[in-house]
Amino acid sequence: MISAFACARPERIAAIAPVAGLRAGRPAPRNPGEPDPSSCTPGRPVPVLAFHGEQDGTNPFAGGGSVYWGYSVPAAQRRWARINGCAPEPRTTAVTAQVSKISYRSCRRGAEVTLYRIADGGHTWPGTPIDNGNGTVSHDIDANRVMWRFFRRHHL
Repeated sequence: MISAFACARPERIAAIAPVAGLRAGRPAPRNPGEPDPSSCTPGRPVPVLAFHGEQDGTNPFAGGGSVYWGYSVPAAQRRWARINGCAPEPRTTAVTAQVSKISYRSCRRGAEVTLYRIADGGHTWPGTPIDNGNGTVSHDIDANRVMWRFFRRHHL
């Protein structure tokens, strides 16, 4: 939901940090494996921080699943990087054996687009002590702490 809100009302938020749900508009009608560029056209760059498990069965990392999910998480990240005018190639850094940080930098107006890809993660909140029964919860990173640092850097 926050991805859709950022597309439609970017002036109302400083940044977004979706967990297990990064989107960048609707799937393209003729190619549901890619976002429809006309469905997400914010009037300013929106900094994005996302977390997603590769073993997410609800919102599959590789795309598919529900009709609205269509495209992959990397496709959504690439689209946000284009929206934000970032450098075309991301930088990938290993955080742990199971977690990679994929970042698009040099974006317009100080925005960034960063994804924490969790190899063994399910449809869960990284670092929570709560097991929601929807896949493995990663304790390699704490999404709350990472988000707090991110939101402190990006404000209106």
